[in-house]
Amino acid sequence: MIRRIIKMLGAMGGGIGATLITQFLLPPAFLHYYGVSKYGEWLVLSAAISYLATLNFGITNYASNELTMLRKRGEMDKYRALQGSTLALLLCMICAGLAISSSVFLLPLPRLLHLSTITPMEVRLTAFFLGLQVMVNILAGYYDGLFMVVEKPHLGIVWPTARRLSAALICIPMAVLRVQFHVIAIGQFAAVLIIMLFAVSDLKRRMGKLPLGLQGANWKTTKATLAPSGMFAMIYTQNFLVYQAPVILLQWILGPAVVVLFSISRTILATARQMLAFVTNAIAPEITFSFAVRDMKKLLNIFHYSEKIVFAGIPIANLGAFLFSPILLRIWLHKPLLFDPFTYALMALISGAMSMKEHKQFFQFSTNTHKRLAMILFFGNLLMIAVSVPFTIKFGLHGFMFVWLASELSQMALIYRENKKLFNDDPSISFIPVVKLALVMLVSLPICIGLLHYARQRSMTVVGGVAAVGVLMVAVEAYYVFGLKDVWNEFRRRMQSSAP
Repeated sequence: MIRRIIKMLGAMGGGIGATLITQFLLPPAFLHYYGVSKYGEWLVLSAAISYLATLNFGITNYASNELTMLRKRGEMDKYRALQGSTLALLLCMICAGLAISSSVFLLPLPRLLHLSTITPMEVRLTAFFLGLQVMVNILAGYYDGLFMVVEKPHLGIVWPTARRLSAALICIPMAVLRVQFHVIAIGQFAAVLIIMLFAVSDLKRRMGKLPLGLQGANWKTTKATLAPSGMFAMIYTQNFLVYQAPVILLQWILGPAVVVLFSISRTILATARQMLAFVTNAIAPEITFSFAVRDMKKLLNIFHYSEKIVFAGIPIANLGAFLFSPILLRIWLHKPLLFDPFTYALMALISGAMSMKEHKQFFQFSTNTHKRLAMILFFGNLLMIAVSVPFTIKFGLHGFMFVWLASELSQMALIYRENKKLFNDDPSISFIPVVKLALVMLVSLPICIGLLHYARQRSMTVVGGVAAVGVLMVAVEAYYVFGLKDVWNEFRRRMQSSAP
């Protein structure tokens, strides 16, 4: 298990590297060569089209989890039927997506999205090819998930990382040339399609005699997958409701300048969450493997040890990103005035709450016990968007962010209760770690704000030194509060016992 986790951590490292390249190279390139308003409209258009990703309908995650468990249990007849049926269902969804992508030529997208710096035909062509790119990523994601079936889950991260990186790297030279946005979309589409073909070829070689196509597909199995897959679709709708819908909402109410400010702050704090996703994504296959053989003792150990690591990392990563934000904005975008302490402090709290929620939801997510999880995420985020409209109109960006923070905290608490039910209300699972984390964040954040207030008017060296001191302070605090020494001792014991 430890060796598989280490491989997953390595693959996740590459994934985070690709994400950082995307997040930290693209904004300055687009801002420099296209300007704030036009870049804001690219973000809005991309966000609107990304909603097509929900056509995955949760099939990918349900199939990869269930197929892994069926193979572990040796139920190969059910495996063949489910694999062929889920692929057939996904292909139907992709056909629907292609039809929707083509319909953009009939819709008044510029008017609907309040786009004024891009010509109507460029908007339609860009939307069409962005839609095709989403369809390729949906199909590729299905095959990525099947790497877990052959116990190579790290490869299911390596290949999507390659797609994401290639799409990002194509954007940079095109932005330098100031090409039209639809040309960038065509280049991205071609890149992800080519890499998907290489990934499928690799998977086919590793699957051996296991089916990979439509063999075994039947209507009965397809129909039976609709409900559990649909629940995953509701879960994945949060990607639109949390990441894309706010961009569209802020564009409508406050304009592209606020969209850029919001997106930049979210990007910086998202790096903290991506670092913590290291742990969560690395253990996700182990959650599935343990649940498949009903080893609940092992699953409970994974729960507690991963909780210690993630909860200790939340204040370190998020407050660290907050402290270093002024330096990043000065070096990265050459726009230090984009730093607003209150906005970034709020974003740090939101990011911390999201990290808690995302870690906890994986225990339902990876075991296909996700029905109530889907309800919590879908209706919680839908309510968040609805409530945030009047708050954004009245209080601006900060009004939206307060509503978002309250929503994330509420969802996290409900998902924690679902975790307890998964373990039959095991008494070792309690809200005490959550209370500890809340206290650490509430005590440390004002201190970090004070440190930045002291350092911001001084040199970059002073700001960096003060930020480093603040991160060290939070790290020492988290180490003792969450008992990381126990985690380290357990890791050493397992490595010694698995050594040849």
